[in-house]
Amino acid sequence: MNREIIRKIDRMRLNGSTPTAMAKELGISVNTVKSHIRRHPVIPGTLPCVCCGKPVLQKTGRKAKKYCSDRCRITYWNHRYREDTDGKQ
Repeated sequence: MNREIIRKIDRMRLNGSTPTAMAKELGISVNTVKSHIRRHPVIPGTLPCVCCGKPVLQKTGRKAKKYCSDRCRITYWNHRYREDTDGKQ
């Protein structure tokens, strides 16, 4: 695979495409896409979301993002709040 295809795969992963859809669009084998994803689980310039694990694109010169969306942020904090208050009376 050349660098252009690797960049396209990483871009499509950020958009949430499946390996099958990526392979069809790029005209390569599904197993090639899956092998690349398995060998490179972290996309450069991203961190995994604390709640769901999706890659979160980071911007240089800014504070690191922890969540991929407001929904994940709220879900994470509600779950954490419930854990803290379960044992207290």
